[in-house]
Amino acid sequence: MSMNDSWYRASIAGVPARASLQGELRADVCVVGAGFTGLSAALELAEAGLSVVVLEAEQVGWGCSGRNGGQINPGLACDHGRTVAELGAEDARKVWQLTLDGVELLRGRVAKHQIDCDLKAGILLVANKPRHVPELQQWQQQLQGLGYDQLEYHSRDSLQHLLRADYQAGVMDWGGGDLHPLKYAQGLARAAEAAGAQIFEQSAVQDYADAGAGVRVRTARGSVQAEHLLLAGNAYLGKLLPWYRKGFMPIGSYIGATRPLGELATQLIPSRAAVCDMNTLIDYYRLSADGRLLFGGRASARDAQPDALRRTMRQRMSQVFPALAEEDFEYLWGGQVAMTLSKAPVFGRLGKRTLYAQGYSGQGVALAGMAGKLMAQTVLGEAAGFDLLARARHWPVPPGVPLQTAIRALALLWYRLQDSR
Repeated sequence: MSMNDSWYRASIAGVPARASLQGELRADVCVVGAGFTGLSAALELAEAGLSVVVLEAEQVGWGCSGRNGGQINPGLACDHGRTVAELGAEDARKVWQLTLDGVELLRGRVAKHQIDCDLKAGILLVANKPRHVPELQQWQQQLQGLGYDQLEYHSRDSLQHLLRADYQAGVMDWGGGDLHPLKYAQGLARAAEAAGAQIFEQSAVQDYADAGAGVRVRTARGSVQAEHLLLAGNAYLGKLLPWYRKGFMPIGSYIGATRPLGELATQLIPSRAAVCDMNTLIDYYRLSADGRLLFGGRASARDAQPDALRRTMRQRMSQVFPALAEEDFEYLWGGQVAMTLSKAPVFGRLGKRTLYAQGYSGQGVALAGMAGKLMAQTVLGEAAGFDLLARARHWPVPPGVPLQTAIRALALLWYRLQDSR
């Protein structure tokens, strides 16, 4: 499955192709990766008056930023209690506030740059099993204890007014929401370019090295000499970051888009909110602006076979919505999610001039934008937020695809066993 299989790509007409890098350029900052992280950093830096070159191996939003579920969540993917245990209550609260600021950053940019990306409010976290209900209530109480007042608890019965599916309970988070991720990525790219950044597509970075008072970054047909380098390739970084620095493994995740469902769409999800369940291997879904159900999940350790994947995804969709048992997907696509063992993101430095941020563990729609802003602020001399998140400790991921695939397969088997309880 490729990017071209996605409904997101098919639903955007006339996306301009950008030139590839030819020859030598100089810039204050070179950014590798034109997804949410890299584009956010480029926009922030260009608005501050720095010269910025963005190098993208494929096209803007080609990776996870243009293929994901489009769900906007405050918080990290890991439990807030884990952040408290590692950083202390005061700094954990600062991290929580940074994630809230990330959601506001996203909304502010959509408004400021008039990005048409189907942005709407509301995301439901739903309990699959009775044992999930006290966990859900505890999560709500924890966030309310931080002063977060956007959460609404719904019992099994009252949940039916929002979502016609068989769950034990749910919490609506009005601070979250959803959007069309590829439209948003393209909008960020246009905003960055309007501020003066240069974005080159089909310009995969081959290597980089310290050179003089900066970093020299090479592609097949050109190079960039910059004072700072930001690595923002996330799950698609390849060998640009040493294996012992990555801290994540790429996990396959998949989304199917039905035909436009008309009135049936509103009958299934009267609130039209995005939904995520509480299993370890989650189902997540939402309605598109034209009434399609975008249904995601089915994590895998290796590339799934299309026919088997289609059967599995249809089966999962019909378990949630029996009325869709005969529905097929008009589009079905996949991509790599950068998952860390702790579910906390990975922020770090290589030497004095290179920064990286990745491993958002499925929480990247808002968090990646904030990560890009924090990298930009660090370049501009304000490193407090970046350094705070860089304090999180991560187990190194072992090198080599076969070993990583085996570890992923074992982890996913364990998750399935947990979800079957």
